[in-house]
Amino acid sequence: MGFSRSEIPSIVTPLRFIFWGGLICIFDLNFASTSNGEGFRFDLLNDFVGMLMITWGVFRLASLQVDDRYRSAMLFVQIVAVLSCIEALHAHVIYDTPLLIAVATTLLGIAALIATVLFCVAMQWLSDAAGLQRAAASWQVTTILFVAIYLIPLGLFYSAALLAMITGNSFQIDLGPAGLLLLPVFCIPLVHLFISTSRMRADAEVVGRWDEEGQVTA
Repeated sequence: MGFSRSEIPSIVTPLRFIFWGGLICIFDLNFASTSNGEGFRFDLLNDFVGMLMITWGVFRLASLQVDDRYRSAMLFVQIVAVLSCIEALHAHVIYDTPLLIAVATTLLGIAALIATVLFCVAMQWLSDAAGLQRAAASWQVTTILFVAIYLIPLGLFYSAALLAMITGNSFQIDLGPAGLLLLPVFCIPLVHLFISTSRMRADAEVVGRWDEEGQVTA
């Protein structure tokens, strides 16, 4: 059973949750209280809440019947989203992190990069299935940006950090003032992700209204 045009309006609310959840995760305002290296971190714009919103949206979108490749891609995204919720909750606690947890967190970072790219690809497939051509083209650009700017360079960084943890060596990169110049570059995929989400949501709303008007007219 493939995707039905009548399901297009159901895309809107999950995309809204993902959009606002993503914004909450991006903007941080932290307050920390520690004693002897241990304590608690409070995030005014709580990443755990943001990840819960994203996870709910992901699960709703994953329930849509598109095709087998869409289901497989979204299953991976669902698993990573749930693990990221746990990690966001764990980040509130400040303590001397054991090696095993540090390695697991780094592996989750790599998985999150892959899941983000897979989500963009899945949204392109969903847009194609729903006949949202503008949104599909936008998600294709978003995918390319995330692969080029996030997945490849940060994937290599996470891999090097993981290797350093396992071997017991130190690993750090000091870009100095040049690091500030990279910040706008790393913002590009995120901005385009929100653009694609907004376009897909807007297109789905338009198609939904057209279908409703057509049904009323009929």
